[in-house]
Amino acid sequence: MKGLYVKDLHLLAKQKLFFMATIFLTVMNAYNLQTLVLVPLFMIFFVLSIIFTTITLDEMNHGFTFLFTMPISRKKYVIEKYSLSYIATIAAISLSVLVLIIMNTMQGRTIDLKNLLLVLASVFIAGSFYISLILPFYFKFGEGKSRMIIMVVMAIIFFFVFLGKGLFERLGIDIVALLHRISEIPLGLLFTVSTIAAIIAGGISFVFSFGFIEKKEL
Repeated sequence: MKGLYVKDLHLLAKQKLFFMATIFLTVMNAYNLQTLVLVPLFMIFFVLSIIFTTITLDEMNHGFTFLFTMPISRKKYVIEKYSLSYIATIAAISLSVLVLIIMNTMQGRTIDLKNLLLVLASVFIAGSFYISLILPFYFKFGEGKSRMIIMVVMAIIFFFVFLGKGLFERLGIDIVALLHRISEIPLGLLFTVSTIAAIIAGGISFVFSFGFIEKKEL
């Protein structure tokens, strides 16, 4: 599996300009935004987008045919992509923290450490769900179709959120009061439930991804 990491690092090195652009945009956002959560979210989204493209690059020019003739199983290949995505998420969060500290220090602002840790934990869980959602699409359809399908899925989600808001209003349910009740739930319980849900989602996602790569013709 070490060889897979080395291969992907070489592929990612060729996209260093995109990485630099991402860091620059993150720095600009950190300088202008007053909220902490958007900076690591922004960084994770773009870094993972680059990571996911390694699957497409592997598949180009019958790359899978060559790759799987080596002593690399399809299961190990899928494991490597998931582990690389989680490592990239941690790296993106770490880099965003560095950027936030530097930008806030330059502006003479202080960061609440407890609030920052809460934001980072929430962002990591959100990133885990994002990985679980997106990777199976890339294994099944490749980059082009995956982006279209993801856009459709997001549109459907936003539609149901909007529909749900209207439904709540018709039923006389106060959304603000409901959100307030949720906010009263102990943070420890919320994070425990969210973490368990993220692990379950990751497991289901892995099963689907492995099934897709197993059925892929070389």
